[in-house]
Amino acid sequence: MLRALDEPVAGPSLARRVNATSRVCIVLDDPSLPVPPASHDARGEMLEAVLEALTSFGVKLARVTALIANGLARQWRPAELTEWLGAKSTSQVNVRCHDAEQLSELVRIGDEPSGPIELNRHLLECDLVIHLNVVSMPIQAGPFGIIQGASGYRTARELNAPKMFSSEESPFVPGSKWHQAHLRVASMLEKKVPILQVSTVLNNELWTPAVAALLSTEDESRLSRPLQMWNALPASVRHRAARSMRASFRPLEVLSGPPEAVSPRASELFLRQHEVSASGDADVLVFGLPDLGPWSVRTQQNPVLVANLALGFVANLFTHRPLVRPGGAIIFSNPLTPSFNTRHHRVHEEFYEKVLRLEREPEAIHERYEPWLASRPEFVADYQRRYAFHGAHALISWYQCTPMRRLASRIIVAHGDPRACSRLGFMAAPNLEAALRKAKESVANAEPVVRVLELPPAFFTRVE
Repeated sequence: MLRALDEPVAGPSLARRVNATSRVCIVLDDPSLPVPPASHDARGEMLEAVLEALTSFGVKLARVTALIANGLARQWRPAELTEWLGAKSTSQVNVRCHDAEQLSELVRIGDEPSGPIELNRHLLECDLVIHLNVVSMPIQAGPFGIIQGASGYRTARELNAPKMFSSEESPFVPGSKWHQAHLRVASMLEKKVPILQVSTVLNNELWTPAVAALLSTEDESRLSRPLQMWNALPASVRHRAARSMRASFRPLEVLSGPPEAVSPRASELFLRQHEVSASGDADVLVFGLPDLGPWSVRTQQNPVLVANLALGFVANLFTHRPLVRPGGAIIFSNPLTPSFNTRHHRVHEEFYEKVLRLEREPEAIHERYEPWLASRPEFVADYQRRYAFHGAHALISWYQCTPMRRLASRIIVAHGDPRACSRLGFMAAPNLEAALRKAKESVANAEPVVRVLELPPAFFTRVE
């Protein structure tokens, strides 16, 4: 880490960027990614190293702010931040979460026909922005996380509008409409304050060797004994245990420098570890979903978040074209239980019960229902004071499903709750065999090509 700060990919080192009077804003991406959370999150070590370096260069820590770029996701409790970043760092510097609704904390840096461009004021009221991020998606290799996580709601509404997800391209690869919209705002920010990007690229080692050995078996047709015991546990016990699991992801390399210099290098390193080739696209795409996603860390999944994980994340993990061909079928396995955490996901329940009952098309939802949900006083208060998700979060999660909902002729949920499937516009199947039969009925190919994604860990597919 210290070597990366002293020897950037391009541009001046940290030592040449600051002095005793400098004001510094350290931005950390939302800890929701990667999934599962790492047992030793690199961002805690990165923050500690940067604070030590700033101190050695004469910068007073009273002039340093650490901003958690949580965007429209929930804010994090002080105890959670201490656990994540370490007691030493959180006691040395002011660590605060972004609030997309607090107008006094936002600064307008531009006006566009679609609305104002407003960012957290700490990004503008400093001499240097240091962006500490862990690359778990190719687009995270640059300043995307700053804009996604530190915009005011009026800006976030346009940056995450349905039109950003209207094509069949993956939103998670550089060059997508979603990515370009955020880079355009980032360029406006860089004209006002310099950004030092510090990116850590992780390996894809999900489990320690000891745990991996317990999960493996010589007979691939049978589950290992520990997995059989796991499946025999009550569902409530499995869900609680799954939320406490931690991965063994470790840093491969740390890069620093201007975002435009760091981003391509970090993306290349990431894809070298996480990109796999597939010989042609599929008529039927099959995958299972864990009981954990980016927006259910320390809480539980709900039908809206399961749909987002399946169609907004997993089905979009490709680099050039989708793994499933147009008109194909997508099968994922999940109970899709219609239950909601009333503390964190109250708006998701409202969206599920009152909006999806009437409308599923994202453009109509964006125009007719998003202003209503996003401005509800109780949801604004939940987001600002009760560690809940923003009123628009559930809707944006649904917008991200758009490309796959329109690409596939059928979306079938094996073991899915029929009521929840009907509400979301999916087809329920009692098991995987029944789901495959239904999928084969919907595709034109008499002998359909079936592809199975074995998750986790997540990986990106390049269809040859």
